[in-house]
Amino acid sequence: MTPSLNDGAQRFSAALSELEAELDWSRLGEAYCHEGGRDFFCDESIAALRETGLLLAGDVADGLAGLTPEPGSAPAPGRSLYIGAALAELPLLLCESLVLGRSVHACSLPGPEPELLNAALSAVSTRLGFDLPRIHAAPFEPDTVAPCNHVWLVSVLTDPEAFPALHDELYERGGGELATGKGHLPEELVAARRLLSLALDTLELPALVSTTDEELIFLHEACAARGWLLSEPQEGRLSGIVGDPVRCHLVSPVPTTE
Repeated sequence: MTPSLNDGAQRFSAALSELEAELDWSRLGEAYCHEGGRDFFCDESIAALRETGLLLAGDVADGLAGLTPEPGSAPAPGRSLYIGAALAELPLLLCESLVLGRSVHACSLPGPEPELLNAALSAVSTRLGFDLPRIHAAPFEPDTVAPCNHVWLVSVLTDPEAFPALHDELYERGGGELATGKGHLPEELVAARRLLSLALDTLELPALVSTTDEELIFLHEACAARGWLLSEPQEGRLSGIVGDPVRCHLVSPVPTTE
């Protein structure tokens, strides 16, 4: 164990640096890009991915701090649920667990990417001597998740493999050369609404929900059905790989009147 890593910020910095060195970027590139995948993650793209991840982690930390009643107080303790967690989410998972001291439950569909990420997380955890979060390579199962006050569901409902028809619809790509041309939209709409509803079932309000502008219509719909208030931040940030605009939304119960 490295003696100097005695606080969260130091552990976070060390873990992130070690992970970048440990990750098999060539195989990750192949997982993201079938043609020329080995060159998908160059030094510049890795640096840009790191910077975006750090900025998004700061956005989440600020949003969680907004859940506390007193301005300037520490981010609310609790747990975060990350659905579709992947490479771009690593800085956020590390920040929440190591810096903010929060529990994180991250899940993703099985595949080469979560296997590569977990292998690197395991190796770095052993080398540094402290626990790092892992990604559950399995479909989201709400019964396995304790109550949360943050759900991260970013570029999930627009995933061209999990929701190909919905991907085409939300990106307005129907019939274009970038369209997948696959899937069945009515079935995928039902599945998308169910996934979001199950994720929101884990929340204890007030809470934070992080999602993209493309997916926001479903969050509006779900919050309205539950009688929840949804506060939208004016500013968002583009995600690291897909480039979708991400915002951290405050969700709260409707105030009761005496």
